[in-house]
Amino acid sequence: MPLQTLPYWLQFGTFFLAINAGIVNVLGLVTVLHQSVSHMTGNVSVFALALLDWNLAQLLYLFLIVVCYVIGSFYSGFILGNSHFSLGRRYGFPLSLVAFFIFFCWAFLPYFPRYALLWASAAMGVQNAMISHYKGTIIRTTHLSGVLTDLGLALGYCLRGLDVDKKRVVLHLLILIGFLIGGIIAAALYPRLQLDSFLVPASLSLILSFIYWGVYFRYRYKV
Repeated sequence: MPLQTLPYWLQFGTFFLAINAGIVNVLGLVTVLHQSVSHMTGNVSVFALALLDWNLAQLLYLFLIVVCYVIGSFYSGFILGNSHFSLGRRYGFPLSLVAFFIFFCWAFLPYFPRYALLWASAAMGVQNAMISHYKGTIIRTTHLSGVLTDLGLALGYCLRGLDVDKKRVVLHLLILIGFLIGGIIAAALYPRLQLDSFLVPASLSLILSFIYWGVYFRYRYKV
């Protein structure tokens, strides 16, 4: 189904969610454990290696990282009841949950560095599951595999002279650019702020929550 309309507020939200995930993932990579938390593909692969080596400590940790990501997705599903984006749903709640989870990660990192990142993994699970579909388009704001696949498909279609949904391409480009910008921001902040860098995505998530509530109540008032 083509994206006949792509509201600017949706572009804005998707872009900043991707920035948020890019910041969190790079912070996970540059902190004590060099752990990816915004996507689980590599973690499952490392789990397979640890399983073969029977490294119980690493197995437990990777298992918990993946489970926390799933738990985060569970929270989104439980709160929203549907992964198809609709302006009438209360996305402010899961966005606030993302902020709190990242804040908990920041609070516990100095004392429990290994397990504090579990909160960041749960936060990314919440965020990624919030909006999975919009008018037939799959939206993922915490990793880029699907985004890059769809951009490659669009390029292939163009070369064959087929029609390409430009709004869909714009949406995926915004996610790609946002994730990249988020990574750059994290890499620039960490040498200066160290673990306090996690307060940046926590604050960004909370700000996005407040902005959405403003949009939500304006929409409800008009309806």
